[in-house]
Amino acid sequence: MAAEAGAEMSGMEFSNAYGISPAFSSVTKTLFYNWATFTYEDGTPIPGAGSQRGRSVIAETLLQQPVYAILDQASEEMRSSMRLAQPNFFLPFDRARIDPFTQRFRITLRLEGTVRGTGGIRIIDETCAASVPGLYAAGDAATRELICGGFTGGGSHNAAWAISSGYWAGNSAAEYALNLGQQANQLRVRGVGEAALQPKAENASSPNINEFIQAVQTEVFPYNRNYFRTEKGLSDSLSRLDNLWQIIRDTQIEDSQLIRAREAAAMVATARWMYNSALERKETRGMHKHQDYPQQDANQQHYLISGGLDQVWVKTQPFSNTNKSLLTTGAAA
Repeated sequence: MAAEAGAEMSGMEFSNAYGISPAFSSVTKTLFYNWATFTYEDGTPIPGAGSQRGRSVIAETLLQQPVYAILDQASEEMRSSMRLAQPNFFLPFDRARIDPFTQRFRITLRLEGTVRGTGGIRIIDETCAASVPGLYAAGDAATRELICGGFTGGGSHNAAWAISSGYWAGNSAAEYALNLGQQANQLRVRGVGEAALQPKAENASSPNINEFIQAVQTEVFPYNRNYFRTEKGLSDSLSRLDNLWQIIRDTQIEDSQLIRAREAAAMVATARWMYNSALERKETRGMHKHQDYPQQDANQQHYLISGGLDQVWVKTQPFSNTNKSLLTTGAAA
């Protein structure tokens, strides 16, 4: 919606966060996996596998075979405290009658994209303003590069940012509206939304929205395409994603499918910003792991700003004093 109004994105290459999850659950809280041992199916520990600095090893192993975990490194004294700290982490285990402290369970990595990733709507100042006058962004919709750099903020940073940015953005939007005063009555308002909003012609067939969603997931879920990136893999995916966008952009949708269609269009658009930005960052930095450029490049300490819908564009922006001011504000939060 912000992009349709002309807003810019930032850090969209840092949008491939994968959370550890039991294979039978969607819970991706990862803190307690710091006390886990990761093993092959036969129980042999996987060398180098870990929650924080060994997640790539887990992803590489999952490309070939199943991975199991057991929270056997947590002491008896810690276990009751862990249950009190994050009771929902244990809910799927309790339902499956698995004791994660004493029984191995199969795990997977689930893509969390821009939610636990970092990329989002570009913030241009401490009011949480976007690049479009009168538009403000907060929480996971906004970039979190200013507090997290190129890596995930997890739960703590992202939660603090959601609360703080929500306050700043809401207050700023209210002030903007008040400052318009009587001018607001003379403003002409027009809808800017287009994707999947074409009125359905009589007798026109309705597309299967789930097929669009599955097509996007096919491009962004696989570890060997999104977690471990290559120029060829990104380019091949973008070719298919660009075709998907052209189709869904002008798709005629029944009213009953409108929300689902808009969600699908947003997934396609987001994937295209992600991969176009990833192609431009020719290095490995943060969660952006580029197999063709495995080292961090000191000459690429800049932001990648992206935008556009029919034609996606990406440009660099150097770190500036404005960014430093925003970082100080974020740190205070």
